[in-house]
Amino acid sequence: MAENTRRKFIKTTGAAITTVSLAGCGGGDGGGGSDGGSDGGSDGGSDGGSDGGTTGSSDGGSGNTLQKVGMSAYVRGGSWITAYIEAARFYAEDLGIELDVRPNQQSAQKQVQDIRDFTNSDHDAILVGVWSTGAAESAINAAMDAGTPVFATNADTSSSQIPLYVGFSNYDGGASSAEEMVTALEAQYPDKDNYRVLNVRGPQGNQSANQRSQGYLDVLAENDSIEVVQTLNGEYARDQAQSTVQEWINANGRVDGIYSGNLSMGLGVVQALRNLDMLVPKGEEGHICLTQMDGSPEVNPLVGDGTIDAAVDQPNYFYNPIAMQYMKEYVEAGNDPSVIPEVGSEVTADQLNIQPGQHKGVEMWSEPIWEPGVMREQNGHPWFRTNSVVITDENYDQPFLWGNVWG
Repeated sequence: MAENTRRKFIKTTGAAITTVSLAGCGGGDGGGGSDGGSDGGSDGGSDGGSDGGTTGSSDGGSGNTLQKVGMSAYVRGGSWITAYIEAARFYAEDLGIELDVRPNQQSAQKQVQDIRDFTNSDHDAILVGVWSTGAAESAINAAMDAGTPVFATNADTSSSQIPLYVGFSNYDGGASSAEEMVTALEAQYPDKDNYRVLNVRGPQGNQSANQRSQGYLDVLAENDSIEVVQTLNGEYARDQAQSTVQEWINANGRVDGIYSGNLSMGLGVVQALRNLDMLVPKGEEGHICLTQMDGSPEVNPLVGDGTIDAAVDQPNYFYNPIAMQYMKEYVEAGNDPSVIPEVGSEVTADQLNIQPGQHKGVEMWSEPIWEPGVMREQNGHPWFRTNSVVITDENYDQPFLWGNVWG
């Protein structure tokens, strides 16, 4: 009873703090503002599974138990985000946690208001996929000050107060795509001394786009035989990438390889080459090597038939389960940050047990494709940097790929 009374007092105090600190918050910047995950595009699949609602059941939080979690995130845009959200619902259900999902509706102010509501109600903790870094920070800090811990996944927050952010590295993903490009070029053109490639990136100023592009460029800069002849802006959109690449090749001629910074642009590049009658599977004469970020229900079969040489994918359906596992330990320990692995350490599946569960006709989370998790510091807080998965023609059909579950 004493704990409940204290909790209500903290939340009442936190309401006043939130009201003051949120004055002047406005429009969003459309990203996490960090080297973390992002939703990889908006092609394919459904509209995100739902427009909100709750999963599981409980009477609300009491004492040091995790019973009710609020989640604010972008929920529309295709199968990628559906996997991200539904995995959170499934894992909460398995843990017996009530998950209250509220779509941010691509509005920074809506997300801020939802975080405030979670803070001032009976939620024990908050999961957030940040829509606008600047707008969300003060609301997140107010929740932390009120004793309601906030864990971020997929898109990071600039708040230094949160216990943990979970996501992969956009920069590392771009670097892996470049390594796969080198391998593909040498296999396809063993007798060539020099190669010409394109870099199709997302919007200028978008942090994830910048990092995915830079990781790719940095690796290729170390290889004297490969020239990145042009960086094209595909705006993270299929039609934009298609038209931009098609126009460039018409004006400048063929290249040996093309890298795309997300699944939508990758599919646009495939269509551009198809329109130009230049889409040839790997191993055959005239093949243009294609690597990209993100697998998907559409991308994976194209990797399988050799149209795309390789795709670097995210373990997106692990992000929220990993966060919830640490969140549970954190809350049950009385909001003790010592339960979070130390920055600089490495976490394996032997140390973090995400229990498999039967969902969507598969045993989900049975293959720990996220490991190892490398603990880094970002924006002043711990970052659980998950591994990424390289999709090739040898594993494109494996059940551990999200695109083969949410296809």
